[in-house]
This record gives sequence, structure tokens and C-alpha cells, in this order.
Amino acid sequence: MTKPPPVFEHLGPHARHQPVAACCRLTERVWLTYNDLAESHRLRDKHSREFLILRMLYVAEITSSAVRLNASWGLTHAAMSLLRDRYEQTLRFSWLVRNPDPQSFDKYDRTKFTKMGDLARSAKPETRKHFEKLHGPLPAWATEALTKEQRAFFEEWSKLDLRSMGTKRDEFPPLADEPIAKEKLGPWYDGIYAQFSSVSHYDRYSLELLTVNKASDGRLILGAQPYWPRMLILQNAHFDIIQCFEAAHVCHKGDSTATFNAFLAEWLAVAREIAPTIEDIVRTT
Repeated sequence: MTKPPPVFEHLGPHARHQPVAACCRLTERVWLTYNDLAESHRLRDKHSREFLILRMLYVAEITSSAVRLNASWGLTHAAMSLLRDRYEQTLRFSWLVRNPDPQSFDKYDRTKFTKMGDLARSAKPETRKHFEKLHGPLPAWATEALTKEQRAFFEEWSKLDLRSMGTKRDEFPPLADEPIAKEKLGPWYDGIYAQFSSVSHYDRYSLELLTVNKASDGRLILGAQPYWPRMLILQNAHFDIIQCFEAAHVCHKGDSTATFNAFLAEWLAVAREIAPTIEDIVRTT
């Protein structure tokens, strides 16, 4: 197993509390374990589903890293916004890999055509000309307007809202007969996605998450409540364990259920130290 990236040698003061530090180390081990499992897929067909999943997990990993770094330094609103992203990444990925509909990945994959086409058609001529100078001519499909039927076909993936996706995802058959395969995601929608969307959108509610707190040296400072960093780091680790397990189980076919189940048990133990009420929360999800 390789070492964690050196950036994690510079976590901030919120990660020095022993249970939070243990949670950060757990998250590092989860990702190192996944990356070891994924190593054999790195040079395979770049048009394969395995390579698509590899890229999805890469984005998930760097987002997770950003949550930990921001939260550890008390950059709490940034970490909240990123944890909202992390929830959506985990849920959408889980919807794809657990979905009994064999067309689910195809629906996801073809959304790139509408997105790329819309961006190309809305770009200013000089911007498009500069892009083509760097990357070559745009394909015809990227510059031609879609018919109503074509757009409906390419955007079928977007029909289901995220809250409904979480509810339906939790009703899919689990990937294995172990607790890690039965973890719920839908119940976290309101507390994480809905609440932290306010931070992403910079709406009025997001400012209510800021208060005046007393620092250890007695100074009064403006910031989020001091319990938020550890809670964000904790929940981020939960999403990492779920997504890495599902990616390893579905894509890399290795029997890693026991390994990730042990990670989940370790997370629950750390969670009881960080937030004694977390067990009650987990048992209702």
C-alpha cells in the first residue's frame, strides 16, 4: 500500500483532536485500499466502463481531500459546500452501480452530448475559434441544435430529482449481505444536501450558520460553530467508505466486502467518540 499524499501532512488544528485524527487516518486507508484494488485497471481501454468508474472515483477522492483540508483549518463554509458535492457524488454513483436497470449507465453517459453541445453553441465565436485552434474542429453534433425528441433522449438521466433518487436507491437490493452494503443514503438528503445547498448558493440561510464565538485566547471571532469541522470530516469518511466499497465490488470484482465492512465498524467506533449521538442518527438512516 502506498503512502497518503503529502498534502495530508499539513492538516489544520481541528484534525489534532485524537478521534478526528483517527477519522482522517481511516479515510486515508479507505482510499489507499481502493486505489490498490483499482491499480490493475489504470491502463485498460479508456472507453470502458471500468475507466469511467476510475475517473468518477478520482473526482470523488479529490473532493474528499478538499473536505478534510478545509474542515481541518476551520474553513467551514467551504467544507460544507464540498460535502454537499460529496453527498451528490456518492448518491449518483450508488444509483448507477446498484440500479437493476441495465440502461442506467447509458442514460448517464449520453448526457455529455447535450452538455458539450450546449456549451459549444452558447460560446462566443472568438471563444469557439480559440478552442478549435487548440483542440481541432468541433464535431458536427456539437454545433447542430437538437430536436425536442433528441433532447429528451439525451436528458433522460436528469428526469429524477436527487431526493427521489436517494429514496429509490435505498430500495434497491444490496450488493452483499453485510452492513456496509445496506447503508442508507436517502435520509442524509435534508441535513446535508438541502442544508449545505444554501452555502453553495450563498443564500440568506447560509449566513445563519455563522456566529460570534470565543477563541481559546479570549478573542471574539466570526465563524461557524466549532463542532462543525469534526462533523464534516466524520460524514465525509462515511461517504468515502460507501462509495469505495461499491466501486470495488462492482468494478474491480474483488471480494473486498469484509475489508470495507471493517472500515464501517471502525467508523462507527470513531463516530461515537466524535459525536456521541451519531449512533442514534445512524440507526434511523
